[in-house]
Amino acid sequence: MSIIFEIKGKQYHYLPAKKDQTFHIDYQKDTKSGEKIVFDKILKKDEEFGQPYLSNIKLAGEIIKHGLKKKIVGMKYKPKKRTKRKWGFRAQYTEVKILAVENS
Repeated sequence: MSIIFEIKGKQYHYLPAKKDQTFHIDYQKDTKSGEKIVFDKILKKDEEFGQPYLSNIKLAGEIIKHGLKKKIVGMKYKPKKRTKRKWGFRAQYTEVKILAVENS
């Protein structure tokens, strides 16, 4: 059994047989650790496809933590001009664990 679901325009592949599967999704602003969350944008379950989403299935999950990804460092340099610019960026993420598949 496999389920493909969507969060903020990105697709994730969930395998219920795989234990303790967690996902690093885009940062969810108004949530706290331990809070329950429901995903209702299910694109595919086994061989059943949605048009665009399946309406009879939902995923229940729990937010584990918020964090920062590895730093990305960028740099511009112009030779003979004595010009350089260096910047860094760390994207925020939310770690989510899927608890149950709810059929309605």
